[in-house]
Amino acid sequence: MSAFLAQLLLTALVLAVPATVALLAGHAGQPRISASLRGALLAVGTALVALIIGLAAEATPTRSVAVAVVLAVAVLVNVPAAAPWTLRGLAVWSLTIAVGAAYLVYVAHWLVVTPHSIAVAVGGWLLWLLELFVYVLALGYVWELVDVLARWDWRRTQRAEARVEELAIDGAEAPGRDAGPFVSLHVPTHNEPPDLVIATLQSLLDLDYDDYEVLLLDNNTDDEALWRPVEAFCEGHRRLRFVHLDDWPGYKSGALNYGLTITDPRAEVIGVVDADYQVQPDFLARCAPLFADDRLAFMQSPQDYRDWQTDPYFRRLYYSYAYFFEVSQRSRNERNGAIFGGTMGLIRRSALIEVGAWDEWCITEDAELSLRLLRAGWNGTHVPESFGAGIMPLTFEALKRQRFRWCFGGVQILRMHWRSLLPWGRGENRLSMSQRWAYLVGGLQWFGDLASLVFTAFLLVGAVSTALGHGAALRQLSGPLLFCVVGLVLLGPLRSVALLRRTGATRWRDAFGAFLLWLSLGWCVAFASVRGLVAREGAFLRTPKTRGDVGWRDALRGNLIETALALVCLVGVALGTIGAVGGRLGGAAVAVLLLVQAVGYAAAPANSLAAVRADLTPELRRRRRDARLSWTRVRPGVRRWGLGPVLVAAVAVAALVVLANPVGGPPVSGLAHEAVPDHPGRAHPRAPHRTPTPSPVPGTQHPTPVPLAPSSVLTTAAASPTRAAVTNRARTSSTPRPTRAASSTGRPSSRPTQAATPTAKPTSKPTQAATPTAKPTSRPTQAATPTRRPTHSPRSVR
Repeated sequence: MSAFLAQLLLTALVLAVPATVALLAGHAGQPRISASLRGALLAVGTALVALIIGLAAEATPTRSVAVAVVLAVAVLVNVPAAAPWTLRGLAVWSLTIAVGAAYLVYVAHWLVVTPHSIAVAVGGWLLWLLELFVYVLALGYVWELVDVLARWDWRRTQRAEARVEELAIDGAEAPGRDAGPFVSLHVPTHNEPPDLVIATLQSLLDLDYDDYEVLLLDNNTDDEALWRPVEAFCEGHRRLRFVHLDDWPGYKSGALNYGLTITDPRAEVIGVVDADYQVQPDFLARCAPLFADDRLAFMQSPQDYRDWQTDPYFRRLYYSYAYFFEVSQRSRNERNGAIFGGTMGLIRRSALIEVGAWDEWCITEDAELSLRLLRAGWNGTHVPESFGAGIMPLTFEALKRQRFRWCFGGVQILRMHWRSLLPWGRGENRLSMSQRWAYLVGGLQWFGDLASLVFTAFLLVGAVSTALGHGAALRQLSGPLLFCVVGLVLLGPLRSVALLRRTGATRWRDAFGAFLLWLSLGWCVAFASVRGLVAREGAFLRTPKTRGDVGWRDALRGNLIETALALVCLVGVALGTIGAVGGRLGGAAVAVLLLVQAVGYAAAPANSLAAVRADLTPELRRRRRDARLSWTRVRPGVRRWGLGPVLVAAVAVAALVVLANPVGGPPVSGLAHEAVPDHPGRAHPRAPHRTPTPSPVPGTQHPTPVPLAPSSVLTTAAASPTRAAVTNRARTSSTPRPTRAASSTGRPSSRPTQAATPTAKPTSKPTQAATPTAKPTSRPTQAATPTRRPTHSPRSVR
């Protein structure tokens, strides 16, 4: 059985590598034959090549035939899901499933048939479960990769593109003609520079659209000198209304919910624009008419950025951001699983009110809202065309703060809605299976970096084991399987970089730099995922300022944990090398894997220094200087008992590493013969000191084709940014507080009593008193619209 599984694993891998190369190099075109016929031809071809590989490796005919049959079946069962794909996509997807499944079955079989002590058996099975989890995450990444590169049928995307282009042509022939609903654009701000906000408002005043208004919602800005100039600017324009909210709960969501109560009653569509965006004049003219579709709840255009071309660091950052909209969002859109990104998007007002408005408990309220809208049976769409550009984080520390918030919010969404994402459960939940898969995997992928950290611990203990002469550091997958594991880990970064270059049309250097940016955020994302599990309220990063020029010491101090992890991994590399010199092949494998880990962690201080030394426009240089950051602190925001689960988890991880690392396994020296014992005369080695082979952690966007070995090279940061919760502006908070939830699921939550009546200052246009109607009964009744007074209450920083 072990020899069969080993042959299946190696054969599938040999086939998957050239299939992946062909997928990355080719372009999808509409096939001339049906999906079922394509699948049958691929299954036959795969079986024939598998037989040839088996014969070339001198494997037994019976085993070679069995391997060929299994791989052919793997292709055939995936034909229905791969109907809109080319043959290359079907091959990569089917073989990826086969390789990962073969590895997991191989390890499980060995754990069952080989005698172990209770401690070692428990550790081995716990590690196996962790590998299974990573395998599921890897499938989510591979699905997106295949879907984008192999799909020829982009029906939903092409329909939206055609409609937007048609509106552009109509607008050119009849300038100023309105073809859409009344739109209320909401611009939430908090402690923003007034000139930045005024520039955004000016771009909104220049929109080529008649039926719209703009609400500037200034949320708890604590310096009056920042919001007074914006208020004065709004007073001179009839389209603009300015509202300053003092001591107002709910952060950005709370301000947006208040904006709903004063929105013009004529508004059918609500738009959200961040305070740093320069919006193109045709944004509303081309996008608002899409809401002629009665079932469309929201549309989202890509978040774009400006002033990034002149410096290598910001080019890399730009491409790392663009990946989500070029790959993840496009793939999700074809399954009606797109995410609302929080800026440069439009929402149907009635749908927003129907599901309970913005959720003030989740710090990634935009992605959470899109899930509730889809669950209620509405549709969303992604329009793959940019209509505005904002400003990227100008320091690496600001980027870490933003990524921390994205991850924390993504875990919050998973905690709130995981029941809705399971395959069973219908009733009011109208999510399709593909929508559930997209949001479930998108939420789980935030834990990829945490899994990578655990696997790093396994590798480090394995490095010590090999240096002391206790045996191989992997599960004794010797010979070709050992090289297979290392090769896959190294192939993962190459494939991710190639995908970045393909989707972003960038140079290899910039694509590799974008990949390193993902890796450098690994510790930040891992920490945020743990905090998201134990903290109910939002936890925000505080970023104290430093004076003077920033040098390499500041970069190291600002990334102390990442620097320490890099040094520890380098020590592990040295220990693994010692083991390799002593003739233990596993030591060489561990050294290579830990070196990859070390590069990822060391990229954090390198990127920090590159960010502050980057060449920017004079305006952005001034902003970066004013907000220059040297290190990042985390303000305690968990509940009082929240550190308990963290300590328990840390102890459990340490116990898992200690228990599972000594696990040994049957060596596989080749395919022609069955596995033989480690030592002559020992039929079943009892737990020699060997580290088990962990699965690789999925890459920031795409891991290796087969999750077999650990590497933070394959760790996600987000990009989606996953990835799953894409929002725009990082927030800080001196005192996070619970606010009412806007979910329609009846989830209990509490909103604190408002300390003081907020100050709301309308300008230039009477404020409408209309309040949103018909919220679900499961949502707490909203308090009456606050009275506006000229006096200012004590302010709280968002």
